[in-house]
Amino acid sequence: MFNNHHDMKSLDGQQPLMNKSIFQEQFVVNGEELPLNLIIKMLSARYAPAEVMELMRAVCLHVTSDDNLRVSLEFLYTNGFLDDVAILINKNKQVHNARNHNWASVYQVILDRRKNRTKPHRYLSMLSSLKLEEDVLLCLRDFLHVYAYYEMCQYGMLGKYLDSLTENLATIEEPLIKELFSLRLDEVLLTYHWKRNEMVMARKYGFRLLNNTYNPRKKTDIHNTMALGYVFDRYQQAMSHANEALTIAHSINHSPGVYGITNYTIPFISAYHGVTDGVTSDDEAEQAHLALARGDNAACIEIIANIEFKTPFQMYYLGKAMQDKRLLEKSYVRFIEERSDYFFARLPLLELNRLN
Repeated sequence: MFNNHHDMKSLDGQQPLMNKSIFQEQFVVNGEELPLNLIIKMLSARYAPAEVMELMRAVCLHVTSDDNLRVSLEFLYTNGFLDDVAILINKNKQVHNARNHNWASVYQVILDRRKNRTKPHRYLSMLSSLKLEEDVLLCLRDFLHVYAYYEMCQYGMLGKYLDSLTENLATIEEPLIKELFSLRLDEVLLTYHWKRNEMVMARKYGFRLLNNTYNPRKKTDIHNTMALGYVFDRYQQAMSHANEALTIAHSINHSPGVYGITNYTIPFISAYHGVTDGVTSDDEAEQAHLALARGDNAACIEIIANIEFKTPFQMYYLGKAMQDKRLLEKSYVRFIEERSDYFFARLPLLELNRLN
């Protein structure tokens, strides 16, 4: 299938990345573009995964068929090429196909959420104004609801969408969309089982995602989740995932990821295990947690007491510092009732058991 004249041997700078003429020569047969799922199989048979991603990125920017234009939106988004998603949204708006226009509208909401940090109520409102009937778009609607509830720490609501996601996913015929949506669903299942404190299942999905995800930003998120998921088990394993998340975040200049891992995840794990030498945080609550771990209960109490609206975590830190069973019980109830977070509800529960 590959013509030797335009053979894409490597991406090491020796040859240019695929241009329009190479794309047409390799992937247009009898005037028809090959579907993306076939193109990625052809490339995967010849190139390393990183090269396949860059070549597929170029392919997505060259496609012109209505079907490939739609599927390119999800491929580029899943793999973190957000600027390219914006280009494809505009291309989908320009074709004379209502399906492409509908996809473009939904991915505009998705892109606004990711790039502009649109608040859940805002992007769900934007979503509700769209007419969604196609199975792919119904799946995307449910994914966006899941992301909204996650951002609002209402983890109990995640299960509400699992059945409809699974059902709609089963009806999707486009192989590449099905595969990419399966990765999205695995991420939902990782979080769902983690918050239900079902860690064997959660880790199954976590490791599967790490093995099947190219997107480095996504790998950062998964390693960060896995780090927190090991906090009650082994310090070394939790920190191994946290450090890997931090390394990847630095490598892609993902400053929010670097900040979160440095100021929340690593201090939290370190404080819980009492390994605090050289560990600092810009976050008040984690400063209190570190003080608590170092035996400076007074400093912990002083910091938390000045926080007006305390989270269940902060209430736990204060309850542990004061050895106040009432505060610990309140923290436990809030983790369960407000967040359906049975994993971190173990924090005050373990301390209550210790005090009893």
